[in-house]
Amino acid sequence: MVRTLVIALVLTSFFTFGGISLVTAGEVAGLPFAVGGAVLQIAAVALVGAARGVSRSLESQTVARPAMVAARRRVAVIRRVALGTVIVLFLYGVTRLVLGDPWSLVTAALIGFVLFLFANGIRATLKAHDQALAS
Repeated sequence: MVRTLVIALVLTSFFTFGGISLVTAGEVAGLPFAVGGAVLQIAAVALVGAARGVSRSLESQTVARPAMVAARRRVAVIRRVALGTVIVLFLYGVTRLVLGDPWSLVTAALIGFVLFLFANGIRATLKAHDQALAS
């Protein structure tokens, strides 16, 4: 799990560092990359933290129900933050498009798509939590 997190952080660092570099150079079109990449990386770390919390409660091949409930709550918040970021980035891109900068919408759409896929993956995790808590 930690290896996968490190790989994900390295692969998504392109968005964050590229966006920061563009903003530093005066290109506001990089702002969605910087913000979206940072949210993606922080959300990935938080997601792994929630999973580790459940695995720490493992006793006799079963996990504690309070740990599952807490993890489900954290995962739901992570998903809401990811989807909220997609909406904010889209609104930013449209606003910049109206002001005459189409590239901000392009970068917002790219990182927004990645965040949307991430949020969809989290939905599967939430369903698995719900199934585990129902039984």
